[in-house]
Order: sequence, then C-alpha cells, then structure tokens
Amino acid sequence: MTAFQNEAVIRWLTHPPEGMPRMTVGSGAMTPALPVEFNPGAAHPLATSPGELLAGAIGTTFAWFAAHELLQAGHQAHELIAEVTVSAATDDGDIANLTLSAISCTLRGRVPAIDQGQLEAVSKAAIERCVECFRLRPDGLRVHADATLEGH
Repeated sequence: MTAFQNEAVIRWLTHPPEGMPRMTVGSGAMTPALPVEFNPGAAHPLATSPGELLAGAIGTTFAWFAAHELLQAGHQAHELIAEVTVSAATDDGDIANLTLSAISCTLRGRVPAIDQGQLEAVSKAAIERCVECFRLRPDGLRVHADATLEGH
C-alpha cells in the first residue's frame, strides 16, 4: 500500500470569523497565500471558497482516474478536460449545517480510436472511483458524470 500525505495550512489572523483566512499548500504552489472566502453569497474576486477547493480536488482526482482508465484500456488521451460542479445545501439556511448534495462531472476528451460510448463509460467509472476514494456517502448525494468526445 502506498500512502500519501498532503498539507494545507489555513491562517486566519484577523479575528475569526471576521476577516479573510489565507491558505497555503505544502508544495508552496500557492504563493502568495490564497485568500479563502467562507460566505457562499459574497464572492470576492481574489478569493476562492471551500466549495471551489472541493470541486478542484474532486476534479483533479476525476481527471486522473479517467486518464488511468483510458490507459488501462489501451488509449492514450491527447487531451482531457474535467469540469466539476459541487452543490451544497442547508435545510435551515444556517451555513453551519451545510451538506454536500450533488457532484456533476463532465469529461471532454480528444482520444484517438475510441467512441463516445467508451468515453462515457470511462467518465462514469472515474466518478464512481472518486466517490469511493473520498468515502462520500452516495445516499442523499446526487452524482452525475457525462462525457463528450472531441475531434482528435
């Protein structure tokens, strides 16, 4: 078994929950520190949100699983684009009770010697692996994946 550990540090130095926290990652790829906006109704043009970060984490994993599935089937993609939307909701409007309610993934690919149906199957297998990998509970979570084969 291969284990991975990745790090992120959130520094919230301005009287939490006021102000805006900053996030860095262990690789140092986000410099200066990335501002994080927790209020989903107040988009800040220079900040990301936990939902966007979650969509990014799921999206990169989804794309990696799709690329791996294609290689296992003997197809090397020329290009893969994963578009991911995560949705969350609260029953009472209180952000402290936020629950992930849906994940929608679209895979667009330029993959020689493959048909649309095969790419759709790869997309569905990749999202199933994401749900399993992140140990998401599929009950109450709508998960959708589709694919579009583009010219190669």
